[in-house]
Amino acid sequence: MFERLTMAALLLLSLIIFESSTGLAEPVHSSQLPPLTLDGPFPRCSEDVLTTVGFPDHMHSQWWPGWQVLQDESGQTYGPGAFCSRKTLLNHEGLQVEPGRNSIGHFVTLQNEAYKACDLMIMLECLDWAGHVLPEMLGLELTDTLTVTSPDNIPAYTQQTGQGIWRLYQLSGNEATIETFGTLVSRTLETHAVFMLVTDWLLHENMPVPLPAWMHAGLVEYMGEDGAHLVNYMKEFRNNGDILFSPAISNLILNQPVDPDQGRDREMFRRASYSAFLMVWELVENRGGMKTMRDFLVLACEGVELDRASQKVYGMTMDELATSLDPVVLGEPIGDNIQATKPSKQPTVEN
Repeated sequence: MFERLTMAALLLLSLIIFESSTGLAEPVHSSQLPPLTLDGPFPRCSEDVLTTVGFPDHMHSQWWPGWQVLQDESGQTYGPGAFCSRKTLLNHEGLQVEPGRNSIGHFVTLQNEAYKACDLMIMLECLDWAGHVLPEMLGLELTDTLTVTSPDNIPAYTQQTGQGIWRLYQLSGNEATIETFGTLVSRTLETHAVFMLVTDWLLHENMPVPLPAWMHAGLVEYMGEDGAHLVNYMKEFRNNGDILFSPAISNLILNQPVDPDQGRDREMFRRASYSAFLMVWELVENRGGMKTMRDFLVLACEGVELDRASQKVYGMTMDELATSLDPVVLGEPIGDNIQATKPSKQPTVEN
């Protein structure tokens, strides 16, 4: 009897090890969900997994042991670690480094001249990473150069932008001021912020007619995989009643300038951003995937009127599409849960 139990235990253990090594085990961490790619799969996870694990978040693994620098089809490296390794500047084609200014391709970063070459190079590495990924995903073109300034500290950031740290950057044309990058790193939001900024910039640069605010902001949040953080921000506001906004209310809030009442601005901006994210989450995950969204964006970039583009791709006008995606009606995919597993913490067996 004991031998049979021992064999059964060994068999069970071997199955667990096999599932873990082959990726067949149920995911326990947001980074273990399928990454966002053009080819899917969509939806990326079942409702049960989504409720248990939360929204996908792959924006932290560059800090984990085992991170590998990325390579494009030409063999050129990009992403965290491509320009600096162990505080040592690497030779990299196109990289220009001078006091207070680093640049490569379509991206320039400006920072205090007192920083050494590699101190804030992670900012340029993340921008270049986003520049490798997002244009292809969205069907948009990199044509201009984005200059991103990182102020020395948070008081300088708020003074220069007139906004609080819940707004991670301020974009104006081809220039942006991003929250003090060291602070973003300490908040584990730096990659989210950069992917959101570059998405925002690409949409502004490529769209002849602006997208509705819910779609623009929702894409910014979705491409930045910010849902894991947004849903946790909502915990603060749930005791006040319903937290979701209809598309019309989200549009109104997101089109307004910064509210001088900081508490109100933080709540309204975060709730509207979460509501917009949920709309785009539903649209991409459950209504055709990223390729379908890209088809719509390409038509819009070509100058096709938005209603016609939406009817061609989604079978309804923009107003009808927004109504069908109303988060007040559809609700929250993970309910009123918070995302308990920290996205920035590397997944382990104990998670």
